[in-house]
Amino acid sequence: MRLCRSEDGSILIEFALILTPMILILASMVDYALWIQKEMQFQEAASAAAAYGAIPGKIPESTAVTNATLDQMNALAMYVATGSSTTTNSAAFTVTPTTFYACTPGGAHVASTTTCASGAPFHYVQVTTTGTMDSLMKFRWIPSSMTLHGSATYRIEVNP
Repeated sequence: MRLCRSEDGSILIEFALILTPMILILASMVDYALWIQKEMQFQEAASAAAAYGAIPGKIPESTAVTNATLDQMNALAMYVATGSSTTTNSAAFTVTPTTFYACTPGGAHVASTTTCASGAPFHYVQVTTTGTMDSLMKFRWIPSSMTLHGSATYRIEVNP
């Protein structure tokens, strides 16, 4: 009976009961922050590659992106996203540049031969980056990996 009335060690039990969920919450917050940081890196990588592609002369008037420009855009985006221009796991990060024409900024895509109210249509380059990031915590209710995206669209300036 005396043992039941003793409160020795009760704070230790309370601390142990509270510590476990607190560690899980903290680890989840760190995991989520890393996902957000990586998503921002992918967005910045897409923006850097699109800005490079929008430099006059990098992408010809045709809608095709040349292999040399594509390789340079991939290397730039890879460097911004991962800190290295090459990666051992290229399936974990992809860069997809596309070009299109539109009569107005944000307008519908049109053919390059379309005559717009303002004259010739504007030429755009859009770069989408996609990659996966593994979770630090491996629990049933937490995704083991997440697919992250970044996208940027720049208007290609014409040579003067």
